[in-house]
Amino acid sequence: MNKFTIVHLSDPQLTAATVVPRYHQQVSPIKKLQQVFDDVLSHQIQPDLIVIGGDLLQNGTAQDYAQLRSYLDVQADRLQAPIQVILGDQDDRTAFNAGYLAQAHQRYYAYKQIYQNMDFYFLDSKWEAHKEAGWLDREQLDWLNKNLHIAPRRRAFIFLHHPLDAPALRSMRYTLLQNNRELLAILHGHNIGGVFAGHLHFGASYLVDNTIPVTAVGSTATYINCQNPHQHEVYDAVDYNVITIQRGIASVTNHPLYLGQQVIDNITVTNTGFAKHRPRLTGMRRAVNDPFG
Repeated sequence: MNKFTIVHLSDPQLTAATVVPRYHQQVSPIKKLQQVFDDVLSHQIQPDLIVIGGDLLQNGTAQDYAQLRSYLDVQADRLQAPIQVILGDQDDRTAFNAGYLAQAHQRYYAYKQIYQNMDFYFLDSKWEAHKEAGWLDREQLDWLNKNLHIAPRRRAFIFLHHPLDAPALRSMRYTLLQNNRELLAILHGHNIGGVFAGHLHFGASYLVDNTIPVTAVGSTATYINCQNPHQHEVYDAVDYNVITIQRGIASVTNHPLYLGQQVIDNITVTNTGFAKHRPRLTGMRRAVNDPFG
């Protein structure tokens, strides 16, 4: 199997000219995103695939998403690599469907691509409006389960916005994927090469289910220092990862391009635990229990 290279970036949090950015960034988000694409080109990384892992726009309209699609089409042509996107908690599904996809509303945006006899799954972990945490509904989990069973021996790689729970992220459970165990029950026993996420605005790598590596990439817009679980500090930053897959094994290298030295914003966190009110997953198999209650 030939080497397969993926540029993985996340959380560009682009804004329209009339929208005030979520954080007081000293450099515009679009310039930071362009810096990543320029770096990929100047260092001749030559990716086979580029994945943008959610939080594409803040308060984006259908027109904003249509403009983003046009911009990314230009970058894909420039870098000679397809660009795949997924949704994050800050994205607007209705505006994305209308502007980026140019189609009617759908419940979630998940899809599968096959490259070099490997399966790549792009999941939609956006919960609902005004929810920062992630959630995968029953319909999407069933879709993933069905597709994994179609090719049980083929190496599979999972991309979604929200990271899975881990001991090092225990104080951040309020913002992670809320139904980890349902997802892991589906992944268990399959040929999973890795799970790749974003959302945290800092890098993290760990194992789940004792066998599945998870890598969260930093943001192309900001770095968030979460050492104090109740008071997070925000810095200007530009960061992306390069995933190299050979013989079904993925290795990840980090490419930090910029880290500001001044705190540009603060985030106050009260409850650091899992969300107390989560939707019920109907039609669950008996082996899949409520993950946290």
